[in-house]
Amino acid sequence: MADSDLSYSFTCPNCSGTFSILLERIPPVQARFRCPHCKQPMDFPSREEARVYARLQGESAAPPKPNAEPPPPPPPPATPDPPKPAARPAAATTGSTARKSTSAPRETTTDQPPDSARFRVEKNGFEDDEYDRRAIRNLIRTGEVSENDWIRVDLGKPVRAGDLPYLKSLFSLRKTAKVQPPVCCRTHTDKVAFFKCKATSRPLCEDCAQEKKFGGTTIRVCQHCGGTADELVPLTAL
Repeated sequence: MADSDLSYSFTCPNCSGTFSILLERIPPVQARFRCPHCKQPMDFPSREEARVYARLQGESAAPPKPNAEPPPPPPPPATPDPPKPAARPAAATTGSTARKSTSAPRETTTDQPPDSARFRVEKNGFEDDEYDRRAIRNLIRTGEVSENDWIRVDLGKPVRAGDLPYLKSLFSLRKTAKVQPPVCCRTHTDKVAFFKCKATSRPLCEDCAQEKKFGGTTIRVCQHCGGTADELVPLTAL
């Protein structure tokens, strides 16, 4: 499918409203603009990133192929054979000659995890975090997860992230990107992290680092550990 026919479906992280936009109308670099539904600011991927997401969305939405041919008609009933004389009982066989062959069930693997798959990153600072497919893509896009990091999919064993076939294209796109996306919140990966926890260096969005007043001083507090948070990126007027 040509790029002119590709549309990228985007979900607003604030109101969950969805809309589609043609790939050729997406800027070549990452941009921030307001949602057409709730008017809240949100981050939008670059054209190259949107191209990968649009193709993945198209593959997941493709309908199953119909059967090329109708099933064959059932065979006609067979004519019963005449009864045969009863056979003599066979002599008992010894354990050395009577052997049963059993085959172990084979494991099946797929290139794509189910939509309900959950990912855990085996890395310091990610111990209690669990992500869906969209969140793990955002962490790769912003550089929070690299090819050499180990990832556990559902209850499986840890696997090197760069060895997962459905993540390879995202790492390739990350290497060729000309613009460094802003760091995202580790809990709400659709939101930009403006703060960082002093104790754990965890990136935090405004919801994860809310303001609290102590006497006449106002500080940001990490909702995960209760410690204070510093400003990571200066807030700019939209």
